[in-house]
Amino acid sequence: MKKVILGKNRIEALSDGVYAIAMTLAVLSIDVDSVVHTHESLIQAIPLMLEQLRHYIIAFLTLASFWIGQHYLMDRIKKTDAGLNWIIMVHLLFIALIPVTTDIIGNFHSVLSVQIFVVNLFLISLSIDIQYAYARNHPDLGLDKEIGKHRWMGMIIFPGFSVLVFFLAWPLGGWATLLYLFIPFVKKSIN
Repeated sequence: MKKVILGKNRIEALSDGVYAIAMTLAVLSIDVDSVVHTHESLIQAIPLMLEQLRHYIIAFLTLASFWIGQHYLMDRIKKTDAGLNWIIMVHLLFIALIPVTTDIIGNFHSVLSVQIFVVNLFLISLSIDIQYAYARNHPDLGLDKEIGKHRWMGMIIFPGFSVLVFFLAWPLGGWATLLYLFIPFVKKSIN
């Protein structure tokens, strides 16, 4: 049975759409509708909204990082196939969960809410790493040779941060997620 090689533009368009929707819907985790419309209630609600805003910013920047990583891969392959498309679909499943997990971490002040958010980010990072590994192992997709040496260390950083944040959620609570903001600096210092 001959393997079917596909154009990549349709899966790129679908992926961009899911990312755009997830990035947009994540802002709805900032709950302004529950505030009674008085000056005093707004003042009382600001600390909670700021905490929800912090989680949204982390979710948005993390999604942007994943989108850039996936865009980098898609820009360096010439074609795709059913296997890679299914891996991307699973990846998009976890991307689409970001608004929900951002809402959970913003509204439930518990270690479990942080860990649910972090597990979702871990699964996203794992699925994007699988995309890279799949592309490396399927030369018929036309992967650019520079990517082989360039990406291996990056495949360890995000999942490693996720494991670290998962365990730091016990002493630090939701503040542990701020560690994700250091990923670009760690990547830059390694490269």
